[in-house]
Amino acid sequence: MKVKEILRRPPVTIPVTATVEQAAETMADNKVGLLVIVDPSNPKKPLGVISERDIIRTIASKVPLTVTVDKVGTMGNIIWIGEDESVYRAAYLMRKHHIRHLVVLDQKGELLGVLSIRDLIAEDKIIESLSAERRPVTKE
Repeated sequence: MKVKEILRRPPVTIPVTATVEQAAETMADNKVGLLVIVDPSNPKKPLGVISERDIIRTIASKVPLTVTVDKVGTMGNIIWIGEDESVYRAAYLMRKHHIRHLVVLDQKGELLGVLSIRDLIAEDKIIESLSAERRPVTKE
């Protein structure tokens, strides 16, 4: 199964000029755990991401919520996957990098969506297949 087959909705983006407070509000309003940071003049090119974890670290570090998202999010070096790659590769990348979301790019390298761990676990076929790969082989 390909990543594009289980994408549930368009990505939720935020301009690079937005504040952490605005990011938190956008996440709450859209019920998502990750926003893609974009340049307003080119919203199909992801510049970075900001996650719930980034916001929690910001609060815990006593950084003002008026700081812009590019100061606390991950900029430039984002983990992404192509729309035609397998969901198994997506699961591998999430596990390898200890993340719960992957930015999905189309064949032109433009932002298509965000794949979450919830998207993966919502698919019974994926769960069965992934768990089968991890089951120990028993000898009788």
